[in-house]
Parts: sequence; structure tokens; C-alpha cells
Amino acid sequence: MANTFYLQVLASDHVFYKGRVETLVIPAPDGEEALLAHHADTIMSIVEGELRFRDEEGHWHEAIVGRGFAQMINNRATVLVDTAERPEEIDLKRAEEARERAEEQLRQKQSMQEYYMTQASLARAMVRLRAANRKKDV
Repeated sequence: MANTFYLQVLASDHVFYKGRVETLVIPAPDGEEALLAHHADTIMSIVEGELRFRDEEGHWHEAIVGRGFAQMINNRATVLVDTAERPEEIDLKRAEEARERAEEQLRQKQSMQEYYMTQASLARAMVRLRAANRKKDV
């Protein structure tokens, strides 16, 4: 128990995980960031990518997450993201369609805000496709 901390992963529409973990690895703008028990209090930005954590039994869990942030205070981590899903829950066909839509929108003239939103959609689709294909190959 001394080498664990409480983790909450909250997506915009559901609670993805609540419980004690040993390690949390988040996708950050400059690469992956790992949090262990008793980490200094911090707030970090999260980008689209793969979030991983190891529970008390030593099992690793994965989540494909959208943008958000993580906060570690008093040995309690809270992750707030717009989306969180297990790789095996990803619908490969829908992810491919989302990628195609985003690529088509990027080819069209857009405002800067639309451009950045489309870029985020494309990044999310690509992360989802990579994760789903990796699970399929295992």
C-alpha cells in the first residue's frame, strides 16, 4: 500500500477507472510522463494517445484517451480527458471513417479554429487506429 496511490480516470461521459495503482503513464505534449507514488504535486497536459497504469496486482491496463489534463496532489491522481476507451472497444471501421473524414476536411478551406479541431480529430482517429490494429495483431 505504501508504493501505491489513488487514481481516478474521468472521461467526459463516464468514469473509466477508480482505484489504487503503482504506476501511471500519460501521453504528454513532449512524450510520455510517468507518475509513481508520492510524486510531487503537479498538473500536466494530456494529448491524444495511450494512457497506461499498473494496478496493485501488477496488471497493466490501457486506455486510448483524448486531450485533457492530469493532476497529482497528496498522492491522489485525477485524470480528466474528453474520451477514454479500452483498445479492444475501438470500432476499427468507425475509426477509419473518422480518419478519412478528418483528412478530407483538412483538404478544404477552413478557419483556424476549424483547422485545429480537424487536426485534433485526425490525431484521435490515428491513435485509435494504431491501438486497435496493435490489439488485432496480438
